[in-house]
Amino acid sequence: MIVSTAGARLGVEVSRLTFAGLNFSGRVVQTAAGPFAGALSVTGSGLSGTVRLAAAGRYQRVDLTARADAARIPGDVPILIQRGIIQAAAILYPNAPSVVADIQLAGLRSGQLHVETARARINYRDGQGQAQLVAEGSRGVPFRAAVNAALSPSHIRVAAQGSVNRIAFRLASPAELRKIPAGWQLSPATVALPQGNIRLTGRFGDALVVRSRFTNIDLSMVNAFAPESGLGGTLSGSLDFDQSSRSAFPRAEARLNVENFTRTGVATRSSPVDIVSVARLGTDGGALNAIIRRGGAVIGRAQVRLNPLSAAAGSWMQRLLASPLGGGIRYNGPAEILWSLTGMADQQLSGPVGIAADFSGRVQNPQFRGVIRADALRYENQTYGTRITELALDGRFNSSRLEITRLAGRAGSGTVTGRGAIDLAAARGYPIDISLVFDRARLARGNALGATATGTVTISNSSARGALISGELRLPEARYQVIRQGAAEIAELEGVRRKGEQPLRPDEQEAAAPPSIWKLDLRVRADNEVYVSGMGLESEWETDIRIRGTSATPIVTGRAEVLRGTFSFGGRRFELNEGVISFTGSRPVDPRINISATTEVDDITARLNISGSSSNPRISLTSSPSLPQDEILARLFFGTSVTNLSAMQAIQLAASLNTLRGSGGGLNPLGKLRSASGIDRLRILGADETTGRGTAVAAGLHISNDIYVEVITDARGFTATQLEVALSKSLSILSQVGSFGSSSFSVRYSKDY
Repeated sequence: MIVSTAGARLGVEVSRLTFAGLNFSGRVVQTAAGPFAGALSVTGSGLSGTVRLAAAGRYQRVDLTARADAARIPGDVPILIQRGIIQAAAILYPNAPSVVADIQLAGLRSGQLHVETARARINYRDGQGQAQLVAEGSRGVPFRAAVNAALSPSHIRVAAQGSVNRIAFRLASPAELRKIPAGWQLSPATVALPQGNIRLTGRFGDALVVRSRFTNIDLSMVNAFAPESGLGGTLSGSLDFDQSSRSAFPRAEARLNVENFTRTGVATRSSPVDIVSVARLGTDGGALNAIIRRGGAVIGRAQVRLNPLSAAAGSWMQRLLASPLGGGIRYNGPAEILWSLTGMADQQLSGPVGIAADFSGRVQNPQFRGVIRADALRYENQTYGTRITELALDGRFNSSRLEITRLAGRAGSGTVTGRGAIDLAAARGYPIDISLVFDRARLARGNALGATATGTVTISNSSARGALISGELRLPEARYQVIRQGAAEIAELEGVRRKGEQPLRPDEQEAAAPPSIWKLDLRVRADNEVYVSGMGLESEWETDIRIRGTSATPIVTGRAEVLRGTFSFGGRRFELNEGVISFTGSRPVDPRINISATTEVDDITARLNISGSSSNPRISLTSSPSLPQDEILARLFFGTSVTNLSAMQAIQLAASLNTLRGSGGGLNPLGKLRSASGIDRLRILGADETTGRGTAVAAGLHISNDIYVEVITDARGFTATQLEVALSKSLSILSQVGSFGSSSFSVRYSKDY
């Protein structure tokens, strides 16, 4: 950069100046009237444009023309702009500048904010003007907004409408903002919603004053932001807030009434209750009183007192946390009401619960005395289909701790028990130490995943180790239904973006979600009875894996090995000879696959190999003696050479190849029948001339970990019972008795080298 003077006028020539990732170059010279004239070009970080300076009389004029193409503006939270056009002109008058601008943006991202399209216009001259804004995007939930404003130095008039997650809103009449000596005054304005409205008035500047009134707000609108919350009811009341300065202690008062409050789960809906609450905060302390009624009868009552206010130094929030605490809670009603306060939308706790507790101490270090009891609770997790019934809870509040002396419930045909403690003191970081014991507890139950677990899991939180979930589980039984994306009846398209839009980098995508604080250290083992089916696969596995990392970014290592199974392809049944799934700790979880299956047809042995990763499996066919792959396929499907195929058979061959890419549709009658009957394995067998069996159905059941019984029957009266006793992982005894007088006894030894 070169600075020169010619007489009393200043000139600046910039060869290269870098600021915030932008490069400036050009030359500007001071005019005789005082302002500068010239031009600076701007490039870098995906931005390009020109800043032109000129004199408008004795005032400075600035003209800006800029374009953005996959631009990135650095900062603590980077701003990314896929496309943008900015045209603006300003004259810097001393009292109020004159600004004319047109800004168009597409694909703007900053943290969790994503603006798909936006356009803003402003025309402000001589102290009067208009501004318009139209924007569409998302910030957790999708939004659309249109704003039109009339501007003057002392008065702003705003009209607005739009929607948030498809819930419409609008200003019933334009809002009025007027300049006052200490800031701005908002005249009463009404935000109209599909059901109910919110009235606002206030003042902001040196002081902050807010007055709000809620009338018949439908709480089901919350479900648009958290679809699984299942809230219902009508909210009315008021909320007032006064703070004379940023450092002053605020005064606040809230009066909220909720009528017919409910929480709905997958199969249950809580009985409606009415909630009335009054809260106050001031320089002398604070108080909260709440009553819960069901059918007119009081089932819950809470009182909280914070006084006198702490005189300790610090912000008003720090003083509040250090204030003395007093009060108590009495509740004897549905657990759904209290559970809704946890914010866990995909989980539900229902049934009667009783709580009686008094508290003292300070907000940051409370002291409790009381009990919590329940005998018939029901817990449901919608994500995994977990259902724990007959759940009994017995706990005691002691000092700042909730000590759980008994926690017991039924999960399927098994049980869950536990005990431990939760410390409610914020000053100590909410320490947790809970131990859960599972005994053949069904922890997952769904069409794609089912699992029964035995073992112990510890949930802990401490300043030394942080939040941790650890333990070891054995799976007496687990089921997993393989569903590849391409097999769905309606495909879910991933990675779709508008033409010209740049794909996000992985680090930008990860920044949109807050990280989890829960660390994981779990071991999951199963000697057998891990059933994997789908895409033609019917198999049983053993597994030993470890899960580390965090609940948001789990790291899975270990392996699963096949014990027995078949793979159906093109009407042929392959016997699984080898199968290993290796979890390598990749993120996202993407295990390596090595599966081999064989079948005999005519005079060849065909081998089907599946390798690669779960997200990108590779399937190949080989044979002994060695034949080309198309020849192997022709013999498998039609029992003849590829040169003898008819046109129709060639079409059928192509259709059979498609089964390698999907499961052939969403209908799986055998899987539905197996799930409904509770048997472990259900398959269809081809005819066997040796035993006189026609096409048959085989149903198998594990009597214990080492004994497996299978019954085979066809439509012509053939019935056979097969018994397999595992003496070790490698040695098994097999016995079969058939209805046509056939019987067999054999010993099988198998080992992988």
